[in-house]
Amino acid sequence: MPRSVDHDTRRSEIADAVLALVARSGTEAVSLRSVAAEAGISMGRVQHYFASKDALLLHALDRSHRQMEERIEARARAVGGGDRTVLATILDELLGAHPRTRDALRIHAAFATREVDERARAILTDGDDEIRALAVRVVADAGSADPDTDAHALLALTSGLSTEVALHGAPVDRARRTLTAILDRLAPATARGPAGDRE
Repeated sequence: MPRSVDHDTRRSEIADAVLALVARSGTEAVSLRSVAAEAGISMGRVQHYFASKDALLLHALDRSHRQMEERIEARARAVGGGDRTVLATILDELLGAHPRTRDALRIHAAFATREVDERARAILTDGDDEIRALAVRVVADAGSADPDTDAHALLALTSGLSTEVALHGAPVDRARRTLTAILDRLAPATARGPAGDRE
């Protein structure tokens, strides 16, 4: 068991080195050599765990996604409320205000134009169906005549805004104001909460 824990710890440390490189210089800076230098270990040690740059990026992306899910769960618990609060919290997180979320968005974008295998696709699309179903439910409950289209528009807006923030350095506060305004139109609520939504 201790050996397994050590391996998990080492993989997490390597993933954190990948994320540090992505944050500073983008995904182009990631290589087996640069990650080894960032992590303070030999290149052979990195290769022991990850055979390629893609493998490094995907593991870092998976780690970022799991950390993002933990932040969303913690924020939703702190705010309380129903489906709309949860949706607002998820969409706010996806805008990329948190540095790790921005890193995940940058890595995601690096894979966007590539042909990826099933394992990569599973990581890249993890949670998408659940978020879409939640968005449909929230706008339907608010009286939308076409909840599928309205939910799709809301998620497409979030994706576009997050790209502006993560890849082009747009102010997250402006993105948040835009997203909140559209969410309020599609699913009006009565009192503003700390997650930037109304509940």
